[in-house]
Amino acid sequence: MTRAVAILNYNGLNLLKLFLRDNIKNTPNANTYLIDNNSSDDSVNFVRTKFPDVKIIQLKKNFGYAGGYNESIKHINEDLIFFLNNDAVFLDNKSFLHIIEVFEKNKKVSVAQPSILDFNNRAKYEYAGASGGFIDFFGYPFCRGRIVKNIENSDTYNTTREVFWASGCCFVVRNRVFRELNGFDTDFFSHMEEIDFCWRLKNNYHNNKIISVGKSKVYHVGAGTLNYNSPKKYYLNFRNSLFMLLKNIPSKYLVFVIISRIFFDLGISIVLFLKLKPKLSYSILKAYSYLFFNLFSIIKKRSKSKKIDNYYYSFSLLINYYVRNRKKFSSF
Repeated sequence: MTRAVAILNYNGLNLLKLFLRDNIKNTPNANTYLIDNNSSDDSVNFVRTKFPDVKIIQLKKNFGYAGGYNESIKHINEDLIFFLNNDAVFLDNKSFLHIIEVFEKNKKVSVAQPSILDFNNRAKYEYAGASGGFIDFFGYPFCRGRIVKNIENSDTYNTTREVFWASGCCFVVRNRVFRELNGFDTDFFSHMEEIDFCWRLKNNYHNNKIISVGKSKVYHVGAGTLNYNSPKKYYLNFRNSLFMLLKNIPSKYLVFVIISRIFFDLGISIVLFLKLKPKLSYSILKAYSYLFFNLFSIIKKRSKSKKIDNYYYSFSLLINYYVRNRKKFSSF
């Protein structure tokens, strides 16, 4: 099974200097690709000079995460692709090989991720993916190892198990499956396109598996491109979450879930405003504005495939966390 490591980059020269050498060293027998989203810094020249074996795919504009990887797939023919953030790193080669082994042993595995640990605090999982992702009935995402903002110790979930979504920080996918599903939805630009992809995968191929490989570890800086409290990040997360729901949720749940989400999200917006975070509050309202003006074009994206009913792991993330005081994945 041939394998590729595809590193998406936008003005990430300092991150490439920090992590690229280790990523090449610890991903044996893999071709490394740099997908550059039209950086204005010296990223491409640095890689071309210091790492001549790295294959460079230089894009003409910033396509974001979704579009950047979709464009790159035209030039990547390996069987298995590791989509790896430029602020993430493999620090040992066993972690890489553990994931390869899972794909070789089980042909039904289509997507996988390692455990994602905090590069700056290695005793903790990192927010973006932890040890595998799930969603609740209303489409709010959470992780094995990260519930809302409560992040657990990184040695808590070391088993390999099936999950609902794999993190885009290190998203490992069979090339064939990625192409069959037409890659990520580029309308997402960035954030939650990997959850949408995994949901579409389950809707179209009910028996295919998405796996978290607990003993495999990648270390992630987190917010290397966009700060977690950035208004733009809030906007993209809420907008794309709603977008994802409209595309993938079973029709019998659609109206109830969307109406419920409006109330939940409005409540979150009010709380943020009262906490003197008006820009974050406005970002949520802006997301709903996008939804309103693009509703019909989004609905058209609902595929004809049968929507799975058992997409959710928990009925309500917010009730469990804020009302029942369940702060850990194991308590769900």
